[in-house]
Amino acid sequence: MNLKKVFLLLLFLASSYDLYSLTLTLDECIKIAQSNSPQSKIAKSKYLNSYYSYQAFKSGFLPQISFSGSAPGLVRQINQITLPDGSLIYQPQSYLSSTAGLYINQKIPWTGGNISASSSLSRIDISGTNDTYYWLSTPIQLVLSQPLFRQNSFAWNMEIEKLNNNMNDKQFIESMEDIAIEATDKFFNVYIQQINVKNAQLNVDNNDTLYVLSKGRYEVGKIAENDLLQSELALMNSQNQLENAQLNYSKAKEELLIYLNLNPKEELTVIPQTEISFLSVDNDKAMEEAKKNRSDISNYKLNELTAQRNLELARDNNNFSANISASFGLNQTAGKMDQAYKSFLDKEQLSVSFEIPLFQFGRGSSEVEAALAAKELALSSNDLNLQYFEMNVKYQTLQFNLLQEQVKISAKTDTIASRRFEVAKNRYLIGKIDLNSLFIAQNEKDAALSTYMNTLRNYWIAYYNIRRSTLYDFVRNQTIEHHFK
Repeated sequence: MNLKKVFLLLLFLASSYDLYSLTLTLDECIKIAQSNSPQSKIAKSKYLNSYYSYQAFKSGFLPQISFSGSAPGLVRQINQITLPDGSLIYQPQSYLSSTAGLYINQKIPWTGGNISASSSLSRIDISGTNDTYYWLSTPIQLVLSQPLFRQNSFAWNMEIEKLNNNMNDKQFIESMEDIAIEATDKFFNVYIQQINVKNAQLNVDNNDTLYVLSKGRYEVGKIAENDLLQSELALMNSQNQLENAQLNYSKAKEELLIYLNLNPKEELTVIPQTEISFLSVDNDKAMEEAKKNRSDISNYKLNELTAQRNLELARDNNNFSANISASFGLNQTAGKMDQAYKSFLDKEQLSVSFEIPLFQFGRGSSEVEAALAAKELALSSNDLNLQYFEMNVKYQTLQFNLLQEQVKISAKTDTIASRRFEVAKNRYLIGKIDLNSLFIAQNEKDAALSTYMNTLRNYWIAYYNIRRSTLYDFVRNQTIEHHFK
């Protein structure tokens, strides 16, 4: 049965109110968390938000075509009129105006300018003694606007948005790996409590047997009352521990099911992968992949790029700047629409504007100094954060390699402690050791089991931490990818 079928089966079980026994491996738990948990839906929503924002930004550099108009526009008011002899009079006016046009705008990313083309038609209806109307046609008009000696904001924004989009891709993968880490932690919480219940039940059974045996020995005078009371106390303590273990297991199980967005009323059994193969992670390889794949590195570049842009903008604002605006087109006016499209006249405009800062009383230079300080801050912060970044990757690699050996040692210790307890119990039953020695062996057995389970959990969390820290799969020797579905 492939993963998709397993997942559909789990969803079917989760939709039922009846109690079912659900068994999960660690891999199944992680895959369900990455596809079905509320955290995965949040990560996907964040990814889509940034993804479509970037698509909208890129679309802004493609031709933008629009059709607009107004009809009718009514004006009825007294206006100032200039007569042929130059005198002025106030004359009531009443007219309707309508206009419609097709417009195409295109940004020029290489220069930071803008070019547009349009075609429009307008009509004005004048009310009065003799109603008249006029048509104004502009079949084509080209307009160019180009800033000079200024920062190319289009080019800067393109570089910044590319980095943001790259960060978004990496952050989505990191979010999926964060989910894997959290799912692993909750999975092993269930496993540890699951084993604790079994171990606590075993201790109750053993201590109950020992208490019955101690009562018999006490009645025939083979042991003192102190040993009997100690045996009874051990039984009562183990019963309390069993109740606590059952409660903790129920809580851990419900937390995991809620995290996976499954029915929290389900009966759940988890099966961890206890057999691990030795995987040596090279620190240099881990560092190389981390610097290549992590969003943190892209964020450092973004901070530096943003600071450099702000510095150049501050310098530009403190220097000479100019802007060229030019337009060329054809137009005509007439009393009839068909006549307005004949014998076109040129429509031209050219203007050059400029600005030279003269006296700013230190504002411009202060803005430049502030931008310089901000850039130095960004560079210093990046250097410090990079050192912490490298240290984190280094010690996570060392910890993972160390935990592999610790799992083997703790597993062997657990086996030895369990065997020692069985030997001690048998020796107590035949009267070769006292009760204190038996309880010492039992406590050591419990401690060894707890150490083994926690070491196993730490190993798998460290495994997914090193994946998250490098976004690299050292088992398959490939970069980790999570394709959005």
